[in-house]
Amino acid sequence: MCYIVTMMNELDTFKEETAFRLFGRSRSLAIAGNQCVKCGAHELEFRDELSRKEHGISGFCQSCQDDIFGTDEEGKEEVLGTAHEIFGEGE
Repeated sequence: MCYIVTMMNELDTFKEETAFRLFGRSRSLAIAGNQCVKCGAHELEFRDELSRKEHGISGFCQSCQDDIFGTDEEGKEEVLGTAHEIFGEGE
């Protein structure tokens, strides 16, 4: 159990540091404040529950998610499913 907690802390630290390097913003604060870590948009609205869940992981708004994953829902589910498997993040 200690190993899992340590790994999650390392993963969260990696995601936070990466967000700061790439976007100059805190990923965790963006998520908590319902903002986009990439573009800084406020008062976010999402197309579906999958997009809302993705914001809770990446901190990206709907527009930034569409830029990265595309707007094709089937393709987005495939990309997100693969990414979540790789990073061990569940639903």
